[in-house]
Amino acid sequence: MDFGFDPQRALDQIKRLASDAPAQLAGGFGRLVRDAPPERLEQLMRSPARRALLDGIFWQMPRQLDPKAATGVNTSILWNITGRPDAGADTYLLTVDNGEARSSRDTAGADPRLTITMDGVEFLRLISGNSDPMSAYFKGRIQLAGDIMVAAQLAQIFRMPGGGTGGGPSTSNGGHEGGDPPP
Repeated sequence: MDFGFDPQRALDQIKRLASDAPAQLAGGFGRLVRDAPPERLEQLMRSPARRALLDGIFWQMPRQLDPKAATGVNTSILWNITGRPDAGADTYLLTVDNGEARSSRDTAGADPRLTITMDGVEFLRLISGNSDPMSAYFKGRIQLAGDIMVAAQLAQIFRMPGGGTGGGPSTSNGGHEGGDPPP
């Protein structure tokens, strides 16, 4: 029996709450990732929660764009997050178009300027502000293919926990569309 549970309604409510979440949520996420033992993060990224977590992160990513810093920026980045239990990778496309961003799981026909490949745990550390991207790149934990100058530009146009483009993550989407909702 499902007792009247409507998964789509629940997902819609979670999305609404997440879009209204205060900036402290990002800081709390950063602390959780920082304080979690590596084995726990590895376990999380091999669990059924992996897809929902990644979808949520990429769905929120466009809301972290600094529109002023991204004015005139037109690029696309393909993210390959490895480490799935089936040895596959989760793939997302992030597109920045003159101060607006959009993320999607639909990568068909994509011709990204940059492809970033990393393990799921490293991705969590990176987006939570607990990993230095340059250090991770030089240690081989992040692989870049394509225009690596786009990677340097990411830090300038996105607000990240512990990042340096202003007072932390935005508490609203600034009128910009977010990513595609998870399917």
